[in-house]
Formats: sequence, C-alpha cells, structure tokens
Amino acid sequence: MSDIRSRAKSFFNALNFDTPINFGVEGLVENSLSEELYVRSLHGKEDSDPVQQLADYIDFSESAGAYLFTGNRGTGKTTELLRLAKILDGYGLEVFYVDMTEYLNLSQRVEISDFLISVLGAFSEKVGQRIGSEPGKKGFFQRVCDFLQTDVKFTEFNIKGPVEFKAALNQNPTFKDKLQIATRGHLEQLVKQSRDFALEAVLQIRQKRGDNNRKVVLIVDSVERLRGVGNASDVREVFKSAETLFSSHSDKLRFTGLNVVYTVPPYLQALAGSLGSSYAGGQIYALPSVHIYQSKPATGLRPAVSQPGLDKMLAIVAKRYPDWPDFFTENQLSRLATSSGGDLRDYFRMMRLVLTRTPAAVAELPMPDFFLDDAENAVRNDMLPIADIDREWLAKISMSHEPELPSLDELPNFARLQQGKYLLNYRNGESWYDVHPLLWDEVKAHGG
Repeated sequence: MSDIRSRAKSFFNALNFDTPINFGVEGLVENSLSEELYVRSLHGKEDSDPVQQLADYIDFSESAGAYLFTGNRGTGKTTELLRLAKILDGYGLEVFYVDMTEYLNLSQRVEISDFLISVLGAFSEKVGQRIGSEPGKKGFFQRVCDFLQTDVKFTEFNIKGPVEFKAALNQNPTFKDKLQIATRGHLEQLVKQSRDFALEAVLQIRQKRGDNNRKVVLIVDSVERLRGVGNASDVREVFKSAETLFSSHSDKLRFTGLNVVYTVPPYLQALAGSLGSSYAGGQIYALPSVHIYQSKPATGLRPAVSQPGLDKMLAIVAKRYPDWPDFFTENQLSRLATSSGGDLRDYFRMMRLVLTRTPAAVAELPMPDFFLDDAENAVRNDMLPIADIDREWLAKISMSHEPELPSLDELPNFARLQQGKYLLNYRNGESWYDVHPLLWDEVKAHGG
C-alpha cells in the first residue's frame, strides 16, 4: 500500500461524524471521541450558547422541569448534549443519557403511551446500570408488563418479560400499533405509574448518593429523528404525531424531582411561541447550523460568509488530521465548508468522497478542483429532483429567510424540507432560514 493511500485512509477515518465527542462523564455513551477534538463556539458566540443557557436554567431552577432541545441532524447535536451533561455534572447534578433509537421505532407514528413507556423504561435501565439495581423491586418495563396484563388485559402478544417487551416495542411495528390502541383508555393510569416511578427513582438515587437535594437530569436524545418512511401519507402522519406529542401532552412529560431534556424535531421551532411556553425555560433551546454566515441577510440577498466561522470549520479538520494540507488547500476546505452551509455531516461527507479518489490523484496533490465538483454534485443529487411546489416554497424562503409557513397544516411539509436538508436553520441574534447552498442555483434557475 502506498504511503499516500495509507495516509488518505487515516484522514478518511478521522472524519467520523457518527461517533460523538464525550467530555469525561463516565457511563453516558459506550463509544466516543476525545474532548481534544472539540472546537468551541461553532454555533455562535459564547454569550449566546444554547447549551450553557440550558445548563444554567436547570441549575438555577428549584423545581424540576421538562426542557426542549433541537437541532438538525448534522449539527453535532449529540456532542453538544454530552457537553451539557459535562456542565451539569460539574454543577453537582446526577445526569443520565439515553439514545431513543435503542428503545423506540422512530420511523413510525408515536403516541404519548409508547413514548412514556420507552423513556421511563430507558431511565430505569440506566439507573440500574449506575447504582446497581433498578428502582424498587421491579424495573419499569416489568411494571408495564404487569400493568398490561392485569389492568389493560393486553393479550395480543405473548410477551414473557421486560427484555421481550423492550425488543417488541423497538422492532415490531405491529406490536407498537396494538399497544397504542390498547392503552388509549388507560392513559391516566399509565401517566400516574410513570410519575410514581420517576419520583421513586430520584429518591433512590438521592439515598444512594447521600444527598437529599441532589438534582437528577435525564437527557433523551434522538427524538428529532422521528420521521416516516413509505408514502407521503405515512410520512405526514409521523410528523403530525410528533407535533401532537409535544404540543398536546406537555403536562404528561413532566415529573416531580426529575429534570428531563427532550430532543425534538427542528420543525417544531415553527411552533416556538406556543410550544416553548409550555415547557421549563420558556423556549425551545435550538442548536443552529455552524456559524458560517455573518448575520441574517436583508430580503432578497444572499448571506455574507463569516471568516471566523470558516476558520473554525477548518480547525475541526486540523484537530482530527493535522496533515490535511497534504491533500487540500485552505481555499478548497473553505469551499467545501461554504458548500455544506455549516452542516458538519455534509462537510465531512464531501471531504471523504474526495479522499477516496486519492489513488487517481497521486501525481497532483493537493486534490484537483474537479474532485470537489464531483463531491458537491453527489451530495446535491441526493436532494434532487425538487417538486415544483417545494421549489416555489424554497424560493420564497431564500428571499425572506423566514419559514413562509402559510398555515400550521403545512407543518409536516415544512418538516420534510428540513429533514431532507433542503432548508438549514441559523441563529445570529435571531433565528432564520436559508436554502442549502448546493441548491441555490437549482432554486434560482426556476424562479428563486
């Protein structure tokens, strides 16, 4: 294997965006990257850091509350949630973290019943792993199994215990549908059991730590991945269920003694005025795309690039692979950073696509620019073709930098555009939107 190919492979694998950065709090995630790779203030100025603001609110508040946190996939959200855990741990709080992809099918519509069961079941397991036993004589999944048999008379499936129940809830869509139907008439009982269990767990943790006032925090990650698959009706149904879950059941998502941070889909920011006020903190704490633009532009104008923001995008690469100038010029990395719109996943993806072509470019490093053209086209093509009605909407957003949401009935369609990264969200003093830079010409060519 040539030296260049070997180094290109090392560079390629250093650009791993699926593994978050941890900050030294043990027992939160199994696989993580070193804190040394973290670049501060990627998403804006330190005095407007949503993670620090959320941590301070939780620390200051005497009563426990439910908080909402959001960010597009590709912004480094899980890393920032682990930084939140580090800050809270430093304040003396007991912090637990759960990844909901391990407990709930996020490609299927969700109801308050299966969501509560998944969240409290996950919390129960994490408490058991940390302090040696799940709260009380039975973990939450076992309690739910008993409840379903004795009170709900749920006999559709032969679930023998908590392990099978957890697996069925996560992997069996038919089981989840039946569970939702069966529990609709028993919701208040389920909510009471959830609240009783949460308080019991908090008291057990406090007793274990010898601190009757110790605050306990549960971070519930990956809920923002709720999105349907299949036809448009199925997709819309899942998006709508997420809206209903957090807008209509905010009271059921709060627990005495237990602070909970829920990640929510970014499209729910369109409901920020009404939704944020129903939760502790009075807002949705939002992690925007990386701060590569100076500010929200005036109507009809393209955003001006922020050089400090681009410098930080380059710093990310330098921390992961210091010898990056052997493969890219500074202008080339800046170009890819700008093309990504501040989406870290797209930024890393385009660099990886270029690096895989290293064997053909051995004689002409740094990489030829047409390799970057091909990488940008590959990412762009994943978002094409764009339906005419979507293109018209994107054109309006690219002019005003506002959601241009005609009614809340269109929220699922707005959600679809954000999930597909057609739209990126920024925050420079105020929240604003823009079309993904790789789509600017496409939108403009059709009237944008």
